[in-house]
Amino acid sequence: METLTIDLLPRSPNANVGSAMADVFIDTMIAEALRAEKMDSSDQADRISNLPDVLLVLIVSCLSFKECVQTCVLSKRWRSVYLETRNVSFKETDFLSPSVNANPIRNALGRIVFVDYVRRWVTRIHDQPIDTFEISISYPKTYLDVIESLIAFAVRKRVKNLVLDFSNPAWRTFHDVNLDELVVEIPESVYDLATLESLKVCACNKFDPANLSNLGKLKTVSFGWMELTDPEPFLTTSRVESLTLNDCWGLEFNMIKGNMREVAIINCEFLLNCIFDLPRVDILKYSGDLFPFEFDKMNAIISEVDLDFRVLDNNNDESDDSNAEGGMLCHLLNNLLDDGGRSATTLTVCPFLLKMIPRSEHPHFLRPMETKHLVLKTELHPREFNGIRLLLMNCPKLETLTIDLLPPSPIAMASSYAGIDPQTYWMQNISYECQRETLKAVIVKNFIGGAKELHIVKFFIRSGCKRLERVELYMPFDLDNGRKVFAYAKSEMLQKISKHLQVVVHNS
Repeated sequence: METLTIDLLPRSPNANVGSAMADVFIDTMIAEALRAEKMDSSDQADRISNLPDVLLVLIVSCLSFKECVQTCVLSKRWRSVYLETRNVSFKETDFLSPSVNANPIRNALGRIVFVDYVRRWVTRIHDQPIDTFEISISYPKTYLDVIESLIAFAVRKRVKNLVLDFSNPAWRTFHDVNLDELVVEIPESVYDLATLESLKVCACNKFDPANLSNLGKLKTVSFGWMELTDPEPFLTTSRVESLTLNDCWGLEFNMIKGNMREVAIINCEFLLNCIFDLPRVDILKYSGDLFPFEFDKMNAIISEVDLDFRVLDNNNDESDDSNAEGGMLCHLLNNLLDDGGRSATTLTVCPFLLKMIPRSEHPHFLRPMETKHLVLKTELHPREFNGIRLLLMNCPKLETLTIDLLPPSPIAMASSYAGIDPQTYWMQNISYECQRETLKAVIVKNFIGGAKELHIVKFFIRSGCKRLERVELYMPFDLDNGRKVFAYAKSEMLQKISKHLQVVVHNS
């Protein structure tokens, strides 16, 4: 890069921002620009820059908004083109660097400059259409007038995809939410925006999804970080196909019902038991607390089911409730996925489930499942071993097993637990139907060549898996060179003992 041009437009009269404040934003933009891919003056670069405007606009519209802004440093031509992107995203976290956020004074000044930049951007947008518009800013009380004008701008542009996110990045669960920060109210104009195809609303006040029922094109909705008492009327009357509930509370309804294809419920507070009535669901993801689930009308074959109860995992599975929790989890799997009714092509489970299902009073009541791809999110702790075996036993048609090692990746041997010795557990001469008849691939993610990883992979190699074709090992992307050499050496060792299959290493 030979030349870097920053085009500072005149500030709005009501924006009293000093040069020090502007420097915060300029420093951030320059740093991001310098990280962008450098383009030389080669013929290839010239050919791209000489394309018609309509093609260049299509190119920048395929980029993220942050990358789109970075193209303004390429040449004078691009300084005007990037303003015509059809996808606009004003995310505070994208525009303010971590160094700015770490300093309260610089953060306050940076937010002022960020909002002033947003104002000036919008004033430069004239007749070109906008498909996607996002505004994401925390502590919105100071900027309610700006937010109101930005929402009005999005409505005037008849956008298809709208994101209104006023959550605080510091929040970890809905218990952290300060209700005084929920000050933005969605105007009636959004509820009447007939062009909307997707909508995300986070950390708003007095939000009522029932008002969205008349939006016939709306297919994807996401609600987060706010009270949501009863979305059932909206879900049953709308044409929504994808629903995400993230850290919502006050869910007093007892049924999630509708024709959604994809449903994701993440760390929400249900006040009552919940019944799922989703006859068309293809992807079902749940993360959060464990309470009685019931399943009424559900799709016979669900492509993907993901169950994550790690919020309950305090590494103490000796509590009096563990037998009951294990029984509830077995009942959940039986009720949702058994070979007498429904099945999931891919089933993803968490360490808590692996620890608890063997502790059920009747763990062997767990019924066989039709699952073909089992994903184990695991620390490979001895407490999880019996749960892994129990699932292998009850997935007789399993074709692919993925072992997704959670951080910290295991390196040293863990101590024995309840008579389970990690050095000898996977040496037992036991195999299950899936190993003998159907299992074709074993995938290990975050592989570093640790002892526990090697023990379980060797178990599948030597357990007589007749159809096993390959073992795929994915190393962490940030693994240092010395550790990579070690991991490669261990993979070569696995290949030497694997005469009938291929061991493949990926440097992800």
